[in-house]
Amino acid sequence: MSEKRRFLDVWIVEGNTVYKEVPFDVVADWVRQGRLLEDDMARPSGTSEWVRLGDMADFAVYVPKPVEPAAVVESQVEPMEPVETGFSWKRQPDDEDTEVDMIPLIDVSLVLLIVFMLLTTKVGGGGSQIPTPPAVYGSVVDAHDSVWVGINFKGKDDPTLVYSLGVGASPPAEGDRDLPTRAALLDRLKALLANRDAVDLTINANPAVRSGDVRQLTVELEQPPFRSKIVHKYTGVSDKKP
Repeated sequence: MSEKRRFLDVWIVEGNTVYKEVPFDVVADWVRQGRLLEDDMARPSGTSEWVRLGDMADFAVYVPKPVEPAAVVESQVEPMEPVETGFSWKRQPDDEDTEVDMIPLIDVSLVLLIVFMLLTTKVGGGGSQIPTPPAVYGSVVDAHDSVWVGINFKGKDDPTLVYSLGVGASPPAEGDRDLPTRAALLDRLKALLANRDAVDLTINANPAVRSGDVRQLTVELEQPPFRSKIVHKYTGVSDKKP
């Protein structure tokens, strides 16, 4: 006999958004992905009492917690007397402490992440009018009710970036195409998401657009109020024969 599925109501405190009857395993995935924080609330569907995720035994192990400073243990070992050896070690120049520059590693990691997204995701819809990078074995995402944003150039010989916005297979509305700035795009997206609980979003970027512009848009979509509205983000690609 199959096990009865558990459902929870989830309250994202930061965005003051409530999702009802979410399967238990989905809530667990959200916690592991960091989409739910320690102070967010949950309750079994059909009940009235909210409980902090950080106080729920099923999720407490996955919720990030502040690291407490390690206790300072006073050494009980008596200091040893200095020993005269008659010679001293000279420190080699190569032994000097050097600070590791992590910026190149971070840049490489972000580039690999974008490449992985390009190789594993594909979406159709109104954003298909924008040329996207080719990928082999991309997976098809149902674009019927998903939201897409586009990054393209103003003209063939004009490198100025313009942005667009649409839903599903429909082309962008008159006020949602050829937006001149990323801020204008985010304002239009905020208005579109105001009447929606949760959506999937696809970024369709021209292959010639710099990875930094796509990365910056992705970072801003992780901030409120978009974080509580966007369930999954995908990168649009076109078919490439293996």
